[in-house]
Amino acid sequence: MKTWTYSIFLLYLVLGIYVLGIAIQTPFISITLDITNGQPVIVDPYYPQWAQQKNIEKGDIVVTIDGKPALENRSVQLDAVIRSANTLTIQKRDHTVHAITVKHRDIPEELYLQILFPIFYFLLAFVVALYLGYRNKNNVPMFLLTLFLLTCSLAYISTGASARGNFIGGIVIGVCIVLCMVLFIHFLQHFFHYQHIQWSYMHSKWLYLLPLIIPCCYIIEGFIPTMRALTPPLNLSLFALLVLYAIYILVTSYLRTKLAKLRLIAIAFIVPFLPFLLFFVTPEILGHNPLLHAEVAALFLLFIPFSFLFIQVNERLFDIEYQLSRLRYYSTLAFFSALLLTAGIALLFMGQLSIVHLTSIFLLVFMVILASFYIKERIDFKYRKIIFSSTGNYVHNLYAAVQRMGKAKTQQELLERFTYEITEKLGTTAFYIQTVTEENTTIKQQDNYTQLLLHDAGDEKIILEIRHALQKEELLWLELLALYVSMFINNLQLIEDLVREIQHMKNTSDTALPWLDKLLWNIIEKEKSILAQELHDTILQEQLHLARELDVLAESAVIRKERVLDIREQLLNASKDLREYCENLSPPLLDTFGLQMALKKLIQKIKIRADFLLTTHIERIHFQDATLHLVVYRLVQELFNNAIKHAEATEVSLQLQAIPHGFTLQYDDNGVGCDIEQLMQSSASMGINGIRERVRAFNGTITIQSSRNEGMHIFIQIQEDGDSYDEYIDYR
Repeated sequence: MKTWTYSIFLLYLVLGIYVLGIAIQTPFISITLDITNGQPVIVDPYYPQWAQQKNIEKGDIVVTIDGKPALENRSVQLDAVIRSANTLTIQKRDHTVHAITVKHRDIPEELYLQILFPIFYFLLAFVVALYLGYRNKNNVPMFLLTLFLLTCSLAYISTGASARGNFIGGIVIGVCIVLCMVLFIHFLQHFFHYQHIQWSYMHSKWLYLLPLIIPCCYIIEGFIPTMRALTPPLNLSLFALLVLYAIYILVTSYLRTKLAKLRLIAIAFIVPFLPFLLFFVTPEILGHNPLLHAEVAALFLLFIPFSFLFIQVNERLFDIEYQLSRLRYYSTLAFFSALLLTAGIALLFMGQLSIVHLTSIFLLVFMVILASFYIKERIDFKYRKIIFSSTGNYVHNLYAAVQRMGKAKTQQELLERFTYEITEKLGTTAFYIQTVTEENTTIKQQDNYTQLLLHDAGDEKIILEIRHALQKEELLWLELLALYVSMFINNLQLIEDLVREIQHMKNTSDTALPWLDKLLWNIIEKEKSILAQELHDTILQEQLHLARELDVLAESAVIRKERVLDIREQLLNASKDLREYCENLSPPLLDTFGLQMALKKLIQKIKIRADFLLTTHIERIHFQDATLHLVVYRLVQELFNNAIKHAEATEVSLQLQAIPHGFTLQYDDNGVGCDIEQLMQSSASMGINGIRERVRAFNGTITIQSSRNEGMHIFIQIQEDGDSYDEYIDYR
């Protein structure tokens, strides 16, 4: 982040700590007085329950406030209100004098709404803003959205200082409630430009004049005291007009474009601001008593960080429909659960809890339940294979069963494994599998009988019959497993036909195999499609982003040299990535200078990228089959990739040695190692499996030794005249 960005965060931090310090320093009590007779007589306390506890009644005379005469208090002189105090001295009607100590904990409504919630909001907004600012450097829309979040937070946490009559707190809240709307409209203008939507509204730069009106009003108050009564309604009126203007922009633009992202942004904006506008701002402007006090209505602003955290503006605008739909689903569940729990607490403590207490409890329970849903989702996904018992988790058992059955090499072996899975999972032997030729092959389930079609070969059908009823989950598991069995049988039959055709080709020396040409063509086209998708998702997207950056630069009145150099650097990075793609697809040095030179070039690149000490010994090797040169290169490349991504090693060694008619490859590292059995069953073993398959294809042998925190050791040997494949895995 740039220096001025740090300055903005620092200013927010300083102002936030200051206004929160003002609120914490003195409790807010807001007691209305009548001073017409020269004595400060209590008329109406803001917190009647607290006043009753402290024996403060209407008609009592306030003698001193914080040790000074009540009439010398500035708030009493200007507004006939005691805004805040630590101590009060009150004269009762019987002329007795009571000294009252005011503490935050004695007024829970004030403690929650003006101390605890603002502190929580302050910290949350600051952390989210830092995170978004760090992750989205040099991104103007996200920077504006971050400023909007910080300004909303500053406006909310300044309510306590402003309510206590603090001059700085009043200016901060007055400026921020207007400025936050201007920043949001400015963000919309950039968002429209990014989405190539015509901006047919007022340019946002003129709106930045509106926040300057508020400090001017405070300055005029020093010369014209009557202006004090006009400043708050003017401030709220500007806020209301900007909110309505932002809603107008969002609604009209959505009706014009039907863009889903505009609808999502509109919802994220309207939900926090509309209640505050309707229940507090509008009645205040019209001169009526607000339906909700300012600090209660402002609670809706707590939803802003959660709403706009999902609107991530990075190098591109991500699709957040899934995230928000999940948030809506979890929020609905959490809302009704929190509502029921709060209602139960209210009935349990009938008459003992105020509306503020119940609102606080509801919000706390709602947030805890919402967070619990997200945590549960992450835990279930991460530990889904072990979090449930093996007998109850049908989904996990299905994965394991399919993996075990997939190792069958014949149809008979497959059905034997299928029989084993049914016996183990369902705990029954009251079933049999038969081959039938009748037409009645549909799935049936009666009270004590279940029939399932496993495979349909036209003239013959394989049927499973179980002679007792199954539970719903058991039947679903069995149907899914039967579907896999049918696919496995089809694949085995295709493989058997393929083997017979290849054997026939070998016996008759017939090399014309149209299906083999078609298979190879399909494989080539699939690889092309994968490569095209990778280039589209990486290099092409980067090029499109740079094109947009150049469009913005072309429209600028002043072209900064630093921005041009930044775009040039991004173009060079994209070219470098494309060059690496080409080299990975076809190592250029391999055909020109041979295997040894290509490996040396690869090792130089790895030493630059890796954070471990690499030791290598590469001997010159010659093969009659030129394909083996590429095989060796790919094996070494995959071993290094595995070391960089997963090993977490500090030392890695690799030795390539020539042997008669072949080579040996020894790889060792001192990394974290792994449990080989678990690794082979996880998606993270794709690299190791790729190495094993390459070795298998050339009838080589591979030995893998590894255990946790003991590094990994791999030994590979391939000979051109090899006729068998062997593999040894050490689980130590």
